[in-house]
Amino acid sequence: MRYTLISFSILVFFLFSGLASLAQISHGGYPYFKKTASQMKFETVLMPVEKMFNLKSERASESRSRLKHAKFAHEFIVDKTSENSGTWTVLSTGQRVWNLAIASPGAYSLSIVFEEFRLPKGGKLFVYNYTNDTVLGAYTEKNNKTSGRFAIEPLAGDDLIIEYIEPINPEFDAELKLGKVYHDFKNIFRIMDSKSSQVKSASGACNVNVNCPEGLNWQVEKRAVCHITYGGFIASGTLINNSKKDGRPYILTAHHVIHEESLAQQAIFYFNYEAETCEGTMGSKSQSISGSNLRATTNRLDFTLLEMSSIPPSIYQPYYAGWDRSGSIPNQTVCIHHPSGDVKKISMDQDPSGTATYTDSDYTFDTNTHWHISNWEWGTTEGGSSGSPLFDTQHRIIGDLTGGDANCSNSVDDYFAKFSSSWDTYPAKENQLKHWLDPDNTGVFVLDGYNPSIQLNKDIACVESYVEVSFNFGMDYDSYSWNFGAGATPSASTEKGPHTVQYSTSGVKQVSLVYSLGEVSENEFTSLVVVDETEPEFTYLFKQKSFDFRDASKNALTYLWNFGDGQTSELMNPNHEYQNSGQYLVNLTVGNVCGDRSITKNINTSYGAELEVYPNPSKNVKTRVDLNAVLFNRIDWWLYDTRGAERLSGFVSQYNAFIDLDLRPFPAGIYILKLDIDGSIVNRKVVVL
Repeated sequence: MRYTLISFSILVFFLFSGLASLAQISHGGYPYFKKTASQMKFETVLMPVEKMFNLKSERASESRSRLKHAKFAHEFIVDKTSENSGTWTVLSTGQRVWNLAIASPGAYSLSIVFEEFRLPKGGKLFVYNYTNDTVLGAYTEKNNKTSGRFAIEPLAGDDLIIEYIEPINPEFDAELKLGKVYHDFKNIFRIMDSKSSQVKSASGACNVNVNCPEGLNWQVEKRAVCHITYGGFIASGTLINNSKKDGRPYILTAHHVIHEESLAQQAIFYFNYEAETCEGTMGSKSQSISGSNLRATTNRLDFTLLEMSSIPPSIYQPYYAGWDRSGSIPNQTVCIHHPSGDVKKISMDQDPSGTATYTDSDYTFDTNTHWHISNWEWGTTEGGSSGSPLFDTQHRIIGDLTGGDANCSNSVDDYFAKFSSSWDTYPAKENQLKHWLDPDNTGVFVLDGYNPSIQLNKDIACVESYVEVSFNFGMDYDSYSWNFGAGATPSASTEKGPHTVQYSTSGVKQVSLVYSLGEVSENEFTSLVVVDETEPEFTYLFKQKSFDFRDASKNALTYLWNFGDGQTSELMNPNHEYQNSGQYLVNLTVGNVCGDRSITKNINTSYGAELEVYPNPSKNVKTRVDLNAVLFNRIDWWLYDTRGAERLSGFVSQYNAFIDLDLRPFPAGIYILKLDIDGSIVNRKVVVL
């Protein structure tokens, strides 16, 4: 069976949504005037949409850009505070409530940025609208940033209401200054059913969900990749490890994405935004962090390093991706990203990357500082993918996406800024990665990823094999409650561990731990993929002596083809051209953590040997010529009797899979079917009984 992977982070969210108060960016609660808002006379600030830019011109300009960030919203600059705008209401309890409504007709969604945001303890701020059931917030003093800025994610609809509930006898008056309103003109989030955390598929059909079988071996690294919104744009980024392995929340993205402190401060980072299944189109955007600081960038190299305002909480299952700064040429590469603001996707190039120079009308980066992806074997990238990581076969970051021409129609030519060039080409700490990612100057060239939660000695295990499960507590706790997931032996434990666990079934296993000290309980979660042995199988299409081999194996992670003529390949779906006609024994060996298994087939470069005619002989039924194994442009065919007289003729194009011959009216006897396959002649004997 082929796997349909389930996003564990999404499952965790639904199972433990009650823990949301422990995490960014909101803290629960409900606004006072939500249910009566339609009867309230709130002051409304109307955005001057008639003065918006020319959308047709803007979209035409964007379509010509090779950079792969994407604009989805128009920015309106405002200056509205709790002192100069809005409506204050005094409740019977003596509490005060401030409301301000924003309207921007025609917007698919609205998002806002406070240029000043400082709340006293006990203060709560919400964002909602008249018709949408979604409520964003409460935002509290825990959301106060050192920068003073605070960005709030998009809310479906073309209006919103800000509500601040002031505590009785506050420590100080809240500082609230609304500075920007973003009018979503592209519906980039495909918001539907009034649920701002649920979206439809937005990217091209060739893109592959990260929880498809192609992403089987990338279920850990995917947790490092995040979707970013900033200043009316969308992009991608990666949570990245440093040599201290201390969980400092650095995000690697591109210079052309964010290179100003003000944009870094208002950026929002969404984690685990992915479809639950391979075919899924919906994802939750509930796990987010607002705000960051710009640590390093330069307009000579297309990288930016940000430090988020908060450490991702354990319920986000954060993973800090490893990296390789050696500059070694990768044999294959993988990109995990959010094309067009869609749920998380995965793309692969099965060929070595080349060194290239990227230039366009907006940027001229240093010579030979990019990796060139000549062709994606599956998936592609789109606007919104900018800043996403390029991984090598060791699952380490070697670059971040700048742009290119690749799309679903023609997935060729993408360019990633080299991690090795971004490392220390320029000596100032604000222009390099080295100062931040190797703070102790260890000189390390490669660094593996860091998983701060439950530790497993393997990310993918074979059925009936043993897995070591542990957790670095740092101290002793009063109690421990482990659950090792379906099919595990043991299934649970109340001992600290470490534990040795065996799984009797395949699938994605959910490992959870609840540990407590006094009245305080904490939760940790992780996932493990358990696989069966491989079942090797392959098919092929051919045109003369050129064969397109297609893997049809189950549970395979590695591939080794032997074409029978001394040539081999490690690609999943290779193309091979034989120099000489004849018969060849083709062997495919596939492997995973359970070991290797092989299959061998005898192939023939002759069309005649590969064309199947059935039933033959026939009696009172149609005869069919199966063309499925052959690649061709056109086939002309004729049917002759033994005297050489033509009885039937016709032709088929490359889009046909069969030739059907109705020989039922013909007298019993032997007939000759002649086929001209792109100039190659094949004769087959056909018998009618």
